Amino acid sequence: MEQDKISKEMPKITLVPKPRRIVIICTLPQRAYALYDTKTGTQVKDFVKCDGGQIEFDNLDPNMHYDVGVVENMGNEKPQFAIMWNKRMRDMTEEILKNSNDLPVIYPCVYKIRYNDNSNGVYDIVDDNNETVGQVTKITSQGDKPYIRYICSFKMKG
Repeated sequence: MEQDKISKEMPKITLVPKPRRIVIICTLPQRAYALYDTKTGTQVKDFVKCDGGQIEFDNLDPNMHYDVGVVENMGNEKPQFAIMWNKRMRDMTEEILKNSNDLPVIYPCVYKIRYNDNSNGVYDIVDDNNETVGQVTKITSQGDKPYIRYICSFKMKG
């Protein structure tokens, strides 16, 4: 049931191979999106608010792999977060794109952030089986502050 709820809430996020760009069809106006370098986990594009339309990140480095971070209730703040993948992961991006005939590809993996009160600012990233595959740091409290809700990534467990 939780999985059904998540899939209904998720925007359509696609990677366009040539020229390399990420297109996000937004579904909820309170969300904002940013890009991360998959290898280092650092934020490489600022969060862009969703107005119910389409967000595009273009002129992307074809040699870099990206994750999309989704935040809720950003307000006027400029949040900065870091992502750390601590499970051994394999990245299927190039294989997926090679077999796409240069057509856009929908992101296949969505990871959820599991919040708890004893985290000291480090929260778990979990997969569909609720297994921890990484962490997110520098997250403010939920309430009326922004917080990351999902990570959309081509990274998959190896």
